[in-house]
Amino acid sequence: MAEATLKVKTHIGRDLLQSAQLFHTDKKVVWEYVANGLQYRQDGVTPIVSVQIRSAAKQILIRDNGRGMDRHDLGNFFVMHGENQDRRAGRPGRGRFGTGKSAALGIAGCLRVSSVKDGKRNTVELTLKAVERAGPSEIPLKHIELDVPTSDPNGTVITISEVKLRRFDVPGIIQYIEMQIARMPNCGKVVVDDHECEVTEPAVQEEFSITPPAECAQLIGEGPLRLKVSKSPLPSDCRGVAIYANGVWLTTTLAGAENQQMSEWIFGEIDVPPLDDDDVPIPAFDMSRSLQLNTNNEIVAALIPFLGREIDQLRRRLVQAERSRRQQEETRRLANEAQRIADLINTDFQEFNQRLARVRAQSGTGRDLGPALLLGGMDDSSLIVGDEQAGRLELPTNTHVEENESEGGEDSETDSEGTPTQRATELTPDDDGRRRGDPAGGNGRKPRSQGGFEVKFRELGSEKHRAEYIPRTIYINLEHPQIAAALGSSGTNDPNFRRLAYEVAFSEYSIALAQEKNALGEYGDDPSDAIWEIRNTLNRMARRAAELYKP
Repeated sequence: MAEATLKVKTHIGRDLLQSAQLFHTDKKVVWEYVANGLQYRQDGVTPIVSVQIRSAAKQILIRDNGRGMDRHDLGNFFVMHGENQDRRAGRPGRGRFGTGKSAALGIAGCLRVSSVKDGKRNTVELTLKAVERAGPSEIPLKHIELDVPTSDPNGTVITISEVKLRRFDVPGIIQYIEMQIARMPNCGKVVVDDHECEVTEPAVQEEFSITPPAECAQLIGEGPLRLKVSKSPLPSDCRGVAIYANGVWLTTTLAGAENQQMSEWIFGEIDVPPLDDDDVPIPAFDMSRSLQLNTNNEIVAALIPFLGREIDQLRRRLVQAERSRRQQEETRRLANEAQRIADLINTDFQEFNQRLARVRAQSGTGRDLGPALLLGGMDDSSLIVGDEQAGRLELPTNTHVEENESEGGEDSETDSEGTPTQRATELTPDDDGRRRGDPAGGNGRKPRSQGGFEVKFRELGSEKHRAEYIPRTIYINLEHPQIAAALGSSGTNDPNFRRLAYEVAFSEYSIALAQEKNALGEYGDDPSDAIWEIRNTLNRMARRAAELYKP
């Protein structure tokens, strides 16, 4: 009797559902279809993609003016893990693994695709129920329209309905799209509801072009690394070097310098074409859109250390320059003024949290102390107010530490001003002559509050806003025309400057406080609560600073 032939098989329904689980947020799902609309464009036509978030109907509508799909194209679109037709034709792009069509089912129960190409419209529908009922070999699509003649222009409409999320994160969707299109030069226009997504290149203070060393270039290519220093601190998702492969953005990394002093000012880009090579034993990235590169890939293994060395050298130069800047007398006066503003804000913030805790405890919605606000939005480094974070402090040997004037070592855990964030005892010398210790207290220095707000003065550029808020830090822009005029020739001693600085900081704090509460879902879908919160906070802070306005 002949031996049975063994074969590898897959269950198409389970395969699709597992792929859909990679897309578990509204922003990832929306971007998947927005990116298709931007990439699969018509020759000579600027791509335009509109996104409508229909909260009441639990529905998302994504419309593009791309080249559209006919019956044959739709068949290719719904092939799981099929070869991307543009890549086969020699047109590189982000499409590679054929998993995008499953994205909608990561958050919703129904995906409808209606596409017009060359005067014919085809509309099909895929539902979660159909996937769950499907057998191992195929999933039937529901045909709504088949080659219907139309005068409509080419393009595709994606309708995602029966969305299972509790609520849509529209600001998060906008921010995610803007982060993505910032890495896609001349990609076209994206509109979310009434908001046109914009890309603003950070103002550059310095720029460097670095050629990879010969042994590294053999693997990653000879394309230069462009490192830039921003004039203002960057949000967490804008920091680091953007890595491209043939112009397609893969990820952004600081290559080990994350959360290091002055790393929030560094960004740049490098194009590494070999990362786009499919014919390698260990791929550089997987189908999850995780924005993570596989360090077991030999190209990635050569690239990341090269980036890490160059970023760290630049960061250390910035640290030294920052220390020199802080030594200037005017800078010290600004720092003292900033500390006074921060003290007022943190006093208010502490009392605000205590009131919130009491209300929640009395209403039975929280424990006696009440849940504290989580500062820092989606940043993984966020602290809960009142918490403590383990840290390390390094001080030069034989250094006398004055209150609020200590200097951290090169690798010490400090804020961007270089101020140690913890006290230290049991200090022992190390190889570079500095002393290290775990935070324990005992040196008499006044401890810094953890989790509160900081206020800092910076030259952010005359075109920037009066202030910028990066989680837990309010930066007041000394180059804004109004603030620069108030600073004038009298400097920080001018009462007009001080009053304006307080007003700007209080306004930014009031908005930030409302943003933090909104991030926790405190307001629901009613914006009037947030407006009331901002107005109420401004009133409290104005009362606290009333002494400034006395003759």
